[in-house]
Amino acid sequence: MRLTRLRNKAVSTNNATLSVAPSSNTTHSLRLCYPKRLASHSLWAKIAKPPLQCYAISTCDEAIQQAADIVILDSELIAHTSLAKWREQLPDGIFLSEQHLQVETDLILSDDLPELQTQKIIKLACEGCLARRRELDSDIALQSLSSNLNKLASVGIALAAENDLTTLLRKILIEGQNISNCDAASLFLVDADGEHITFKLTQNDSIDFPFQESKFKLDATSISGYVAQYKTALNIADAYAIPAQSVYQFNSSFDVTTGYETVSMLTLPALNKQKNVIAVLQFINKKRNRETLLGPNSNIREEVLPFDEESYLLLQALAGQAGVAIENAILHNNIQKLFEGFVNASVMAIEQRDPTTSGHSFRVADLCVALARAVNLSDNPQHRAQRHNETQIRELRYAALLHDFGKVGVRESVLVKSKKLTDANIQSIRYRILLAQEKLKNKALKQQLQMHRSGKFDKEINHRIEINLARELEQLDHFFTTIVEANEPMLLDAGKKTDLNRIAAYCSPFERAHGIAIVSPEEFSMLAISKGSLSSQERLEIESHVTHTRNFLQLIPWTDELKQVPAIAGAHHEKLDGSGYPDGKASNEIPFASKIMTICDIYDALTASDRPYKSAVPPEFALDILNQEAKAGAVDQSLIDVFIESDAYKCITQKDYSEGFEGEKGFGHHVCDFDLHEEHAHD
Repeated sequence: MRLTRLRNKAVSTNNATLSVAPSSNTTHSLRLCYPKRLASHSLWAKIAKPPLQCYAISTCDEAIQQAADIVILDSELIAHTSLAKWREQLPDGIFLSEQHLQVETDLILSDDLPELQTQKIIKLACEGCLARRRELDSDIALQSLSSNLNKLASVGIALAAENDLTTLLRKILIEGQNISNCDAASLFLVDADGEHITFKLTQNDSIDFPFQESKFKLDATSISGYVAQYKTALNIADAYAIPAQSVYQFNSSFDVTTGYETVSMLTLPALNKQKNVIAVLQFINKKRNRETLLGPNSNIREEVLPFDEESYLLLQALAGQAGVAIENAILHNNIQKLFEGFVNASVMAIEQRDPTTSGHSFRVADLCVALARAVNLSDNPQHRAQRHNETQIRELRYAALLHDFGKVGVRESVLVKSKKLTDANIQSIRYRILLAQEKLKNKALKQQLQMHRSGKFDKEINHRIEINLARELEQLDHFFTTIVEANEPMLLDAGKKTDLNRIAAYCSPFERAHGIAIVSPEEFSMLAISKGSLSSQERLEIESHVTHTRNFLQLIPWTDELKQVPAIAGAHHEKLDGSGYPDGKASNEIPFASKIMTICDIYDALTASDRPYKSAVPPEFALDILNQEAKAGAVDQSLIDVFIESDAYKCITQKDYSEGFEGEKGFGHHVCDFDLHEEHAHD
């Protein structure tokens, strides 16, 4: 919050001029306390004239010691002591928000201080105190003044906390109507190019009418355009009495269409932190009685008043708060759009690195959101305390979108490993077998040559040599066929295991006799993998993607509302029975959102049709496997019941997730395809 000088006085027409004369002197002393960090500002010395005394404070206790009548609160004082506590300790005090006083500490103020809005509001507060002491004003007027001033502080805090732009704009108009006691209000947003203005919102207590947002060129011919262009307020007592020679004119088309009559209008600019007009607020028909309806048959001119100085000051303060709040909301929305784009780009980047799994993260995110919303509607007592608000659903969605980002830390050779041994390994084994066959042929020839040289050639022995050679050559050919078949990532049956054992039994003696290894021990260990194509170490590397994901996400400076994203994504492979990874968490240690993601992740891994190395499982079969996993104690049965009963799993059925992933899809292990009990696995 900053205090800033009022650079533009309100322009008034139709005898609705605002008085800015200083209040008369009085013998009644008033004590004003302001934040100590503003003690160096020259403002306090200039306004500290009888009856006003000014004191710098840093705590509520110091204000109590000074018996403060008026307290200017900033964010530090409110952070130290809540507004409710201030009111409790100083029940007769008047509290002003530094934000709506708008005095800029780095601005050198000129000598025309009596005309500053800041002094006007302080003067208004002083008069409130004096009125209370002297009991010259009625209790109703005094309560209204104190209530409005204190309400401005509360409104400022409320506006600062609202990030949804539509809700914020409507709240600004409602609060403005309540403060000024007016019948209608409208809001215009100035486009970023400064060339156009958008009629964004309007509301009227007396009539219902269809509203359509519209955009028009920003110029001074319209009341809102004049206010935006010249950064000045217009206080118009009678919209139909604007002089013909005035630059701006009232557009009566709304009145003509609806039968409504616009009389008094107060239009103010809302400035952002750079002192540029970001919006224009327009308040219409200040009423004697807030509850009075100004219908077509009512005597509107009897009920409507011009906007007085008090209303102007309060609405000007509201406009100051609104400008900053609108800018913050727009900035928040832009940052959210930027971050949404970053997340989507990150997911697309990682999935384009592994196109075989394209769309998986987006599908899991949609499934998670659908299941979380279904849980919110569940009658299960276990779910009542686990309901997700919109912020938590967004947090879960981001975690789901980024849950596999850690596969960037998995070696490419592991991700694309379609078989147990590479083609180069198989080719090398083929050459070694050919070499072994040549060794055997050479050995047989030597035996035959030795018989010829000794002159003791025996046909029977020679025949036996040829028979043995043919048998061994055939056996080596069979070995190679077995190796090629065992290299496929299929379930290794008993016959193949026996053949591999025969190869191992043959190779070791052959290596000792001939000095050549047909198949190395490392190659044998890979061929002996019972299921799939990955060794235990390679599977651990695949599983490490969760740790990589968590470490990566922890590097992002998440806001408080999204701070659980790393923990949620980092636990999507944990199981209720502690059999999951990477930490083997127990059920009570796993975030509820992660339990949702686990179910959605497994479902998509089973039903995905984008895997070149496995067929998609029908949804009914996938749901059956999930139920089996729940019976095994791995996943939450109550969540699966909601997943099925609500049809949440169907939310991805009619959507296309292939956009942006073009070209031929090669083999690639998806890091979430190894997540089931062995008897339920589908690899």
